[in-house]
This record gives sequence, C-alpha cells and structure tokens, in this order.
Amino acid sequence: MKATCDIIGRSVLGISLGIQTGVDDKIFPTLKSAISLLVTDWSPPQWGRLLNPFRHSRLSSLNRHLRSQLQPLIEAQLQNHERNEGPKTVNGLAIRTYMKEYGSEGTSGSTIDPEFLDVTIENLKIFLFAGHDTTASTLCFAYNYLYQHPDVLAKLRLEHDAVLGTDPSDATRRISETPTLLNQLSYTTAIIKETLRLEPPIGSCREGSPTFFLRHPETGQQLPTDGFILFSASKAIHRSSKFWSEPDKFIPERWLDPVAHKNAFRPFELGPRGCIGQELALTELRLLLAMTVRELEIVPAYKEKDEVLLGYQAYQAQMPGELTEHPSKGMPVTVRLRKAGSTKE
Repeated sequence: MKATCDIIGRSVLGISLGIQTGVDDKIFPTLKSAISLLVTDWSPPQWGRLLNPFRHSRLSSLNRHLRSQLQPLIEAQLQNHERNEGPKTVNGLAIRTYMKEYGSEGTSGSTIDPEFLDVTIENLKIFLFAGHDTTASTLCFAYNYLYQHPDVLAKLRLEHDAVLGTDPSDATRRISETPTLLNQLSYTTAIIKETLRLEPPIGSCREGSPTFFLRHPETGQQLPTDGFILFSASKAIHRSSKFWSEPDKFIPERWLDPVAHKNAFRPFELGPRGCIGQELALTELRLLLAMTVRELEIVPAYKEKDEVLLGYQAYQAQMPGELTEHPSKGMPVTVRLRKAGSTKE
C-alpha cells in the first residue's frame, strides 16, 4: 500500500510522498484512519463504528488534517509549474489546461484560485483513497496466482528478459529511459487482467431514480430502481460460464485473443463513470511486477489448517477497517532473493 501511495504521488504531483522511506509519517496514517471509520455495510461487526457518536466528527477532523497535509504540496506545484521540466504529471496537465483558460492570475503567489485548489485537493484525495488499496491487493493476488502456477511465472520472466533485458538489476534504468517499454509487456498485462477478473477488488454502485428501470435480460420485465442502491456484481459476472470458458481457472492466455464479451470484464466498470485511474493502476501493476518477479521469490506462508476457498487459501475477504477486499489473513508470505534459478534467504 505504501508503494502504491508513493507511485500516485509521483504520477499526480511529480514528487515522492516519502511514505515507504518514512520521510512522511502523516499522510498514510491519516488516510488509513479515515478509511477505518467508514461503514461498508450494516452487518453486526460494523455496528460499533455505525453507532459511534464521535465517528462523524472524527472523520471531519481527519479530512481537515489530510487536506492540510496535501495543500502545501499542491500549492508548491502550482507556483513552480513554469519551471517544471520533468515528466508530465496528472496535476501538471490540469494546471496547464487551467492556465490556457484563465491565464496566470489564479496560480501566482498568494492569489491561487481557491476553487481550483479545492478541486485539485479533492481529486488527489480520490486518487489516494481509491487507488492505493485496490492496486496493492491486486498485486498480492497476482503473486499468489504466480506461485500457484509456476508455468505462468516462467513465461512472465521470459517476457521480462525479452523486453527489459536479461539483467533484472538494469530494469529500473531501462524503464526510466523508455517508459513505453511497459506497453510491450502483453503477457504481463494478461496476467493482471486475469487476476482482476478472478479477484475484482471492489464493485460499483449507483443511486436509483424514478425514471430509470432495469430490464430483465430473459423475461423483459421492467424493474423499478427508485429508492434502491444498485450494486454491480462484477465478481459474479467475471465467474459466469455464460461469458467465460472455465471461469474459475486462472488462464492468462485467454487475454491474448479478442474477448468475445466486451462488457463482461468490469473491474474498473465501464462507460463515462468508469474508474479514471484505470490506466494508472495497470501501469503501476506492470511496473511492480517487472521490478520484482525476476529478483524475488514470493511464497504464500499460510498454515496447512487455514481455510481453502475456490481452490486457494488466499481468497478474498473483508478485513477489519478496510474498504476493499483483501487476501484472507492479509496473505502472509516468505520473501527470498532469487539468483540464477535458485533461491537465497
């Protein structure tokens, strides 16, 4: 999670938030504390949070703290945007668009447009809130599937050798010099998509309305939505034999051919309300796999007695204080350095 937060900081602001190294000891704890107070359902385990009389005031306080921690970073980027000669960032592109429309009056010195600042802070919070946890849990599930399917892992390493060179320690330099190399990792992308198909980290919901009806695909019956929250059961769709052959099996190769049902894969949802961070998440996952799988052996360390579900001990579970689904028990692992096909502690 800390790695994904730092990547978001780089991608959005062009700076390291210092979360992995411990330079920053505020943003990540504040973010996690806020998430832990969110009520995700009405089941008995959630009642303690739901009935806590101080929950809303505590959430408001944490929101103010997070804003005060992010605001100086955004203000600095606004004031220094003309001198920025580094890679393009999400916020940098937003500033450039704003400047074309409104000129420099709203981004200089003490005259930063408060409305633009508010929108920027809220969007950064959305990136951190929605992107750090979902990407991290997907990466964990990918490591588990790769361990359980050594033939897939071997193919993945061969692709990285072919695209990034045979020296894993040189991958960082090569990717930094030519970031588009990540786009050539087609089998890596197939593994990521297959992981997301089997383990979508979160669904999506919409509020019903008096004018919107769902149509039953078989009977044609019109179903009212007013007064309801509509939740997309993406995992059920992803594992339906109506749309996928051998739906419960991990088969990355299915993504190397055109997918017959384009609307049956929806970990990021579809259409204008789809996840705005989809490409960022896929790029993060390609990068993290490229930086780790050839140098590390990541072995799940579950106990033999731990429960198995759908063939794996690392099944999706709702962890206390978390918003998205995670591998059960947090997926304990043993990590070893890998050298020339052997492992070393």
